[in-house]
Amino acid sequence: MSTPRSDPQNAQYPYPSTTEAGDQPPTSSTHFPPYLMSAQRPSGRAAGENFKNQSLFCGVLGLVAAGFVLGPMAIYYAQKAEALNVPATGGKVLGWVNVVLCAIAVAFFQAMIYFLVFAALTGFGDPYF
Repeated sequence: MSTPRSDPQNAQYPYPSTTEAGDQPPTSSTHFPPYLMSAQRPSGRAAGENFKNQSLFCGVLGLVAAGFVLGPMAIYYAQKAEALNVPATGGKVLGWVNVVLCAIAVAFFQAMIYFLVFAALTGFGDPYF
């Protein structure tokens, strides 16, 4: 257990000093190196290129699977890239293709369900009706 000190407190650093009475503070201060450039967030053109690549990736992957989710994501990332003056036409076109194909698929399956319900209610195709 340490005994309390009667060191004067500095207004800028109100805690008591940790140096002994006879010790001198170190003359050289420790400086840390700046952060690496790769650890910082990209800005400007680099961020636009990242958004363009994400848009293209979502557009292509949306053609294969989960186009109803990846299509709007591709459009969103393309708009973010174009806001940073990076053209992302491919991702935007693929995103809209995904949206249109999913809308057609939903309309087709909805029509199939209506037809099957109608057929079941009316007895369409029943040989004994």
